[in-house]
Amino acid sequence: MGIGIEKASSSTTYLDLVRFIADHPTSAIGIAGPRGVGKSTMMQQLIARDRASLGIRVPAPKRYEPGELVRLIHGTLAQEILQPGAGTYVSTTPARGRRSLLVNVLKRFLFAVALVVLLFLWSEKQSDSSGASKWEVSTLTVFLIVAFGSWLGLFLRSLGRVLVGLWRGADAPFPWPMTPAKELRRLAQAELAYLHFTETTQAKNGVRLKLGLFTLSGEDQVSVAERTATEADGVERLRRFLRAVVRVTGSQVIICVDELDKMDMPEDVVAVVNGIKDLFHIRSVHVLVSVSTDAMHSFAARGVVVRDVFDSAFDEVVEVSRLTYQESAELLALRATDFSVPAMYFCHAWSGGHPRDLIRAARACVTYRAKQGEDGGKSRRVPLAEVVDAVLADDVSAMLRAVIEKLRSESTTTTLVPDVIAFRDLLDEQDGPLHLRLRAAMNVADLPVIEGPASEATMLVQTLSPYLRLAALISEFFAPARPPSDWRFDSAPGAPAKSVRNAIDDLAGARVAMSGHPLEAERATGRAAAAVAATSPPTATVR
Repeated sequence: MGIGIEKASSSTTYLDLVRFIADHPTSAIGIAGPRGVGKSTMMQQLIARDRASLGIRVPAPKRYEPGELVRLIHGTLAQEILQPGAGTYVSTTPARGRRSLLVNVLKRFLFAVALVVLLFLWSEKQSDSSGASKWEVSTLTVFLIVAFGSWLGLFLRSLGRVLVGLWRGADAPFPWPMTPAKELRRLAQAELAYLHFTETTQAKNGVRLKLGLFTLSGEDQVSVAERTATEADGVERLRRFLRAVVRVTGSQVIICVDELDKMDMPEDVVAVVNGIKDLFHIRSVHVLVSVSTDAMHSFAARGVVVRDVFDSAFDEVVEVSRLTYQESAELLALRATDFSVPAMYFCHAWSGGHPRDLIRAARACVTYRAKQGEDGGKSRRVPLAEVVDAVLADDVSAMLRAVIEKLRSESTTTTLVPDVIAFRDLLDEQDGPLHLRLRAAMNVADLPVIEGPASEATMLVQTLSPYLRLAALISEFFAPARPPSDWRFDSAPGAPAKSVRNAIDDLAGARVAMSGHPLEAERATGRAAAAVAATSPPTATVR
């Protein structure tokens, strides 16, 4: 996964989702996962994978208003039909109708003029070849022919529209059966007119009777305005539109509602899911709704269990899993050139298989190597261990700054700020590999300890120690140069390759555990330490 579908890899979760949609004529799917794990990219991939199907992705509004999301889905789908990928709205207004009529009149006028000119040139040629006198056509005759041709064109056009309207019982732009593409565009234009305009119909009848010097007249006028549609009306109109689109195209429609986690009120998330339930289980229509697990946990803490709403409303709730080391390597191979396999595995371990963090780590590696690659005007090969330590050191420094700011923001933890500052200064004063510096500083300095009710500062401080230990373990693991055979996981691995692979998996698992409970992070870090210790020493030195 990753940001940008042109260079996105297909994760296991994405392939499972594709198979689920292919095996069901209709579906309602909830997608859950941490922020940045690739939910939006997965939706874009589903929309773009099959050009024959029609798909849209609609970001959820920040605040919920009854009927607004349904209108947004309705309008976005119609715009996608009219202008795929751009959503340009082609307005149908009286001014546009008058321009269209004027264009048609000019076309017929020019056709009639061209016909008369060709007839005149033909008569000239015939008179020259026969030697007879020339046939002269007066200006009045030409004008009458042109006028008759224009009038005849307008008459036939009006007559055709009347006959087709009587035949179909509705306005039709063409006096012949429409192709599916044209019928689909007509449907989309009608839906956008329904969404954007309020129609007013007027009927006027008059009777006039004249008896000699006396005239009797009467006139009736009726004006009818369309009433404001309710939320139920909007949902039913969208359901009919979806059925019509499926009937005309014969393909499936994919509707993706994204970013529910940006809503402020958890009750709004429940209202959104309940508001679009009526769109579920329309044949050949698949509805996908995403929300982050972080938002679910936050909503649950405020007394609204969004997960229960998802489980009861959707056919399937898909948890977007982290990337494996193979998927991380594949994604980075698509996006970067001259990026070594060990560096890919470092980015995977430090990001925990999180796509957004994976790309950030890779970008940090490339940036550091580009800055340090020139030494006195000469190119210098930067060792992987140096790049790894530099990236880890920047992230550790950012973590310490975050802890200081969080402790400073709460009155009960302000006294712990000097301990974190002292640890940071001690770490900066030392030289050598990062894992040696971190362990030396942790042995000397006392990291803050918070006891009491859980808060953001408490959880962050309790995670600080396993976070620093994990950074030291990754620095230690990537410090020695290893032979290429240690990084080959595609074939039956030997003992060194297997231990290296297990260490990478455990390091990535420990990174994932940092977003959970501090006790879970401590245990995962302990497993990673055992896995790193089990790696065999390098058998050869590789530059």
